[in-house]
Amino acid sequence: MLKRFFLYITMLLMVFTFAVPAQAELQDMWAYVYKWTGTMNGDGTMKLERLTSGVTFKVLAVDADTSETLYYYNGSTSLTNPVTTTNFEAATVCNDKVAFRVDPTDATYDEYVDLIVVDTNGGFTAFVENFNKEIHSIVIDERPNIVHQGTIWFGVSSAVETDTGVDFLADTIVLDVRTETVTVDAGATLDVGLLSTETSGDADGFIDGRSVAVAGFTADTGIITGGTTIDYVPDSTYGDLLYTIIAGSDAVATVGGRSYLGHIVTGSNACSLTYTGSSGTDTAAGYIHYWFNRIR
Repeated sequence: MLKRFFLYITMLLMVFTFAVPAQAELQDMWAYVYKWTGTMNGDGTMKLERLTSGVTFKVLAVDADTSETLYYYNGSTSLTNPVTTTNFEAATVCNDKVAFRVDPTDATYDEYVDLIVVDTNGGFTAFVENFNKEIHSIVIDERPNIVHQGTIWFGVSSAVETDTGVDFLADTIVLDVRTETVTVDAGATLDVGLLSTETSGDADGFIDGRSVAVAGFTADTGIITGGTTIDYVPDSTYGDLLYTIIAGSDAVATVGGRSYLGHIVTGSNACSLTYTGSSGTDTAAGYIHYWFNRIR
């Protein structure tokens, strides 16, 4: 009996004496993605449709713009973040779901990440806060006749028009587009529009030359300005698809102004959302936010 007691004490001492090697707490997280168009089941629950293609997503640290380092679900292969629609669909990568391995960077929220999940077929977006390994369903609200906010990321390495992958559906009215700069590029600007090679496409139709030199949300330049001779509206950084614009100046009879249009994607005109940096743009990165309503 006494021998057993000493053996027990020895084992306890060993536990507290020898430090356990530190290990990264990699966690496997996954969830199916569904869309809801407003229809209901007979029992009053939402009628959901699972999305198995066209989904892209970005994984962020909780309450931050920091992109998490990702690996294949239950694996050690690096996974590009944001995760492309191709990897979302690939059986060997995400297998038609949001799936990844991660060691969350936030020390306080070390079991959670934030997600931006985009259905590129329409641009509908779900913002998921505090996602963890216990959550296995993500629902994107795609109801018609209400205003939605969509978000897609940009990263400019050249002055070439880049397709975001978002394609607006027929009978969608685009109400507004704003940019949010996370990584600045001094002296550079950004255009946002619809793919110029598509019918009636306009690469700067939503935003034309908006600065990415300052971090944060950049407002349009076309606001009323107090002059010494007359108050006027300077040239706007909204594109021709959203506004008609007459540039004003600080002189009589040149007050200028702008008239809101909005833009309707009919199904026979351009639908692919794109961005283009100015010449020399190489570091700018951030988000394009767009507000839209699918009319029917």
